[in-house]
Amino acid sequence: MIRIALFAPLLHTGGTQRHLQQVLALLDRSRFDAQVLTLRPGGEVEDELRAAGVRVASLDIGSRLGSPRAVLAMIRAARGLRADGVQVVHGYQWRPALVGAVVGRLARVPLLLAGKRSLTGDDGRARLAWRMIGRRVDTIVTNAAALRDEATAHGVVARWEVIPSGVDVERFRGGPSAAEAKERLGLDPRRPVVGTIGRLEERKRQDHLLIAARAMVAQANGDAPQVLLVGDGPLRSALEAYAASLGIARNVHFTGSVADVRTALAAMDVFVLPSGAEGMSNALLEAMAAARPVVATSVGGTGEVLEDGRNGILVAPGDVTALAGHVLGLIRNPARAVFLGAAARRSVGEKFGARAMVTRLEDLYATRLAARQRQAA
Repeated sequence: MIRIALFAPLLHTGGTQRHLQQVLALLDRSRFDAQVLTLRPGGEVEDELRAAGVRVASLDIGSRLGSPRAVLAMIRAARGLRADGVQVVHGYQWRPALVGAVVGRLARVPLLLAGKRSLTGDDGRARLAWRMIGRRVDTIVTNAAALRDEATAHGVVARWEVIPSGVDVERFRGGPSAAEAKERLGLDPRRPVVGTIGRLEERKRQDHLLIAARAMVAQANGDAPQVLLVGDGPLRSALEAYAASLGIARNVHFTGSVADVRTALAAMDVFVLPSGAEGMSNALLEAMAAARPVVATSVGGTGEVLEDGRNGILVAPGDVTALAGHVLGLIRNPARAVFLGAAARRSVGEKFGARAMVTRLEDLYATRLAARQRQAA
């Protein structure tokens, strides 16, 4: 039995958190025993993991990683890992990965891994942290080659393993019709719906979708699309105010966080990913699994999933005119929308299945742990 400690960020609804849920649900429990350690307590995903029987504990480390409180928390965590006989530490995103590397070394854990699932961009602290992490862990696991390439350009020296995100395609088959889904969400079943799913934060650029929506409403000739924003986050009130300032508030619907996105996806005639930065979006893979036609910005790992014109449409980040034009084009050409949606489902099923992703992660844990143990012998 290989004992694993997964160090995670705050367990609110988000791509990394849902990925952890997926891994923990599919991990072979006859071979692996996993627990989750968070830096801060709370979040709806924490409750869901506990309900699924996953051990979750918080270091409650505070806001400063170098504070006496944080140091004491890490020492306590190291004692816990030693007592549990943990053999693998895998930290997701830079703060948990850095803390996991420190705690793992204190506990003399044989295999230390870090998971990088988003672009670093101009964040100086994150750049420095990843350079430190690269020197302290055996391998950095990323879900897109674009993240590895960006980090390497920033001076991160590490062994890399690219394991793309995965999705359970079968889970997104069937379900309600578009009209039924729209009615469940309080939308007009006779009108098209353009939607996105994601945390309402700066890098997701839902504001660009709202600007594009204003153009679509102006050009729709009486059949204005409804805009569905699924998710919550720090920008919700600002985005609601922005929609009002653009004069489209009555066409925009905010759902807040939802535990199951399948109804929302079924309601969407077109799925949009307007992000300014992405690793490999879980929401994108889920939309493709649900056979939604996709219009997305060509950032990060998105181009590793979508082939422009073959299983979706790519536009330049920030080009709201192109975004609006392509979305309206799909609304007006249902046959092309169906073609792209079907192609999206096929490609994600062939290349990005959840079971294959977890199998690759299991193989990485087992082979790298064996290699570390041979080196120590």
